[in-house]
Amino acid sequence: MINELLNESTRTMKSSMIRELVASTRNIPGLISFAGGFPSPKTFPRDTLSKLYAEVVASEGMSVLQYGASEGDQELKKELLKWEGYDLNLDQLLVTAGSTNAIYYMTRCLVSPGDVVICEAPSFLGSLVAFEAVGAELAAIPLDLEGLDLNKLQQKVDQLQKAGKKVKMIYTIPDFHNPAGITMSYARRKALIEYAMAMDIPILEDNPYSRLRFSGSPVPTLFRIAHDEYHNTQIVTEIVSFSKILGPGMRLAFAKGSPVLIERMCSWQQKVNITPDCVSQRVAARFLSEGFMPQHLETVCAFYRPYLDRMLSAMSEYLPPYIQYTKPDGGIFTWLWLPEDMNADILFEQAKAHKVTFIPGSKFYPTGQEKFNCLRLNFTFSTFEQIDTGIASLGKLMNEFYT
Repeated sequence: MINELLNESTRTMKSSMIRELVASTRNIPGLISFAGGFPSPKTFPRDTLSKLYAEVVASEGMSVLQYGASEGDQELKKELLKWEGYDLNLDQLLVTAGSTNAIYYMTRCLVSPGDVVICEAPSFLGSLVAFEAVGAELAAIPLDLEGLDLNKLQQKVDQLQKAGKKVKMIYTIPDFHNPAGITMSYARRKALIEYAMAMDIPILEDNPYSRLRFSGSPVPTLFRIAHDEYHNTQIVTEIVSFSKILGPGMRLAFAKGSPVLIERMCSWQQKVNITPDCVSQRVAARFLSEGFMPQHLETVCAFYRPYLDRMLSAMSEYLPPYIQYTKPDGGIFTWLWLPEDMNADILFEQAKAHKVTFIPGSKFYPTGQEKFNCLRLNFTFSTFEQIDTGIASLGKLMNEFYT
């Protein structure tokens, strides 16, 4: 009976295939998993956070255990502006319960069924699912080593507009891309901003990883470039997550952009969440105000750097020479391109039988636009020994594909 009552969007809504794939391998004894997007629990600042949580509840429990402001805690928003060094007004920031909620709110504000969202190919599945849930048509634009291919972007937008389609936004993950691991170049960022301003197409900048840089020079975010160089805080909405730098269980993120859009996103938050977690917000505010963040980020990056190095070294040693892969300067993922006739979905089942798992690349493309000769590897949740053993097993399976 209930199934017959479900509305169309709920009946057709996809679940997270990544979570389902991870769940399907969870109870395999001795499994080596490169599948999840989990930060290492060893990087969580547990001692500092436990102290701050106790202090906040003890000294401010009468207020922070009450309902809070839907737009986010004022103290946290002030600390965020200090941390990032912006001269924005508080009404240009919205604190949310994780970045996916912020992405969903922006999508609900801008996209009507049949409107087009431009995304990268590949892209983060969680966002693709959110876009499709509101009836968006997804147009996937290939990546090169500098980021979104702007020539392909312009061709696609021209084609869509000639067909009478409304292109409502461009979704991009410019730093240590999930899943591809690449970082958009400074020149490409400027060109993308200039194109978006000329075409009046908003950019949604998803930024969970930029502070996880292990080597090389930081690149300003799209929002920073638009703000500093074009004096524009309308064209880019940047969403920053604390999940990979403090802990995903805190469910804390924030968006910054046009006050008109932020206010409308806040209206969606009132309907969906009422308010983000008030205690976690005040704890994050103290973490910033008491100066813990700079040293913590140094510690996290220093912890992860050897794991990336070990993953790249193992791939160089054990994978066949015809396998191409990205060599990121940070983040938590690397991406592999296989020969055209090698299907990573089939390889996934074979690897699972050998107690190694990853995410097939087809899961990171919109429906009907999949590529199957690619896969994503996470390097932050395994030991050095597991990395060596798991990559050696994958290399062996890849070599056996042609024998």
